[in-house]
Amino acid sequence: MNFIKTDIAGLYVVEIEPFYDARGQLFKPFTSSFYLNNIGNSININIKEVWFTKSKINVIRAMHLQTGEYACEKIVAIVSGKVQDVILDIRKESATYGKTFGIELSENSPIALYIPIGCAHGYRVLSDNAIVMYMATQEHSSKDDTGIRYNSFGFDWGIENPVISERDAKLPPFIRN
Repeated sequence: MNFIKTDIAGLYVVEIEPFYDARGQLFKPFTSSFYLNNIGNSININIKEVWFTKSKINVIRAMHLQTGEYACEKIVAIVSGKVQDVILDIRKESATYGKTFGIELSENSPIALYIPIGCAHGYRVLSDNAIVMYMATQEHSSKDDTGIRYNSFGFDWGIENPVISERDAKLPPFIRN
């Protein structure tokens, strides 16, 4: 594994070195000691929940996070397919407040993202289907689950009529303060 700092404070791209053999491949997006030794004690690596989403082409799942008591850090990796992944820093105290980071995640290029508390996350599916894995340092909490409307912060998703959920369409816009 290799950690790459991004333009957003505390957001890392994690390059994963897969193991290949006649059966296929194995890749590990998370090993606690490696995260601690490379990012340090500033992160919480106590993973409490793991889930997967399976989505069709042109779906946008965005821009989600948990706040309050159940604010959490996330590790996101793709299992199959290809997505345009996007992070928005909404931490008002952050030097990178309002910045976005976009990266293509693909099953053919195993990388993960370490997303700090206070950053909204979303993605657009670029392949027929995609399965994305999430690891979070808190369990899901409906009362703390929130987000930002996907088309309110100036990111070009490269699509005019995405498939989005009713909930995502009703999320509040990002307002720079």
